[in-house]
Amino acid sequence: MINILKSHYKNFSKFAVVGASNTVIDLTVFYILYQHFEIYFVFAHISAFLVAVINSFVFNALWTFKSLKRGQILRQVISFILVAVVGLCVSSIAIYIASFYVHIYIAKIFAIMAAMSWNYMGSWLFVFKKRSVDQGES
Repeated sequence: MINILKSHYKNFSKFAVVGASNTVIDLTVFYILYQHFEIYFVFAHISAFLVAVINSFVFNALWTFKSLKRGQILRQVISFILVAVVGLCVSSIAIYIASFYVHIYIAKIFAIMAAMSWNYMGSWLFVFKKRSVDQGES
């Protein structure tokens, strides 16, 4: 994994910037739903995650990986949703387990961090990876 991160430092850096904005969106929505609407923390977490995923797809497609292709948008969206669902499962399990040991907001941050590596790898490998057809278009 270290070698992959080294070879992808530029994309990973952009991914981290997008991730930081997603984190702000995620935490804000989570806070509003959990604190103000008193929604159960797991449901608030899932809702906040889904809102942040929209931001993530748009910015990662257009800026991080620069790989939004007109003929492949449906495939990319479906792949992105599948990757996001796995990331959501990882982060939901992480927040649930961590909530027994630390304050809920620390657990939320831990959950976000737990999903980050998977989300980058899944985005790079399954969603925005250049296919052999794309190679000829460059």
